[in-house]
Amino acid sequence: MRTSTGEWVLWIVALSCALHATEEYLTGWQQWALEMLGIAMPTGLFVVANAVLVIAACCFASLGWRQPVLPLVIPAATLINAVFFHLLPTLVQRRVSPGVYTAVFLYLPFSSWAFVSAVRQGVAKRSIAMAFAAGTLMMLGVVASAKFLSG
Repeated sequence: MRTSTGEWVLWIVALSCALHATEEYLTGWQQWALEMLGIAMPTGLFVVANAVLVIAACCFASLGWRQPVLPLVIPAATLINAVFFHLLPTLVQRRVSPGVYTAVFLYLPFSSWAFVSAVRQGVAKRSIAMAFAAGTLMMLGVVASAKFLSG
């Protein structure tokens, strides 16, 4: 019998979202996004968007494995963010993308562990797939919206 359900990792992912946004802000993500992606992100919008993300991550984490799709949406989105918007740009551009350290050292391991924990707790594969699809769409939607709002 397991004494831990692994739900703690959902809370670490939520905390990682706050730390990641802080790293991005302090290392110049807004300027990088303008230069590399053509996304102009005013500071107020950046702060509000990331605050909403952290609040959503906490709300979803509180659901635990009782309703697994929502709690896994954030880890899915953070995995997509880490790989496609931090790790790959850093490797391709040979220039550190702002946020890459928390993406690699927090998002990748803890978001992956959230999925491992879900599997170990017997979360249905369909729920995991739905969460991953929703997280991917969420991340792509955020980037597309930011790009659209930038003109």
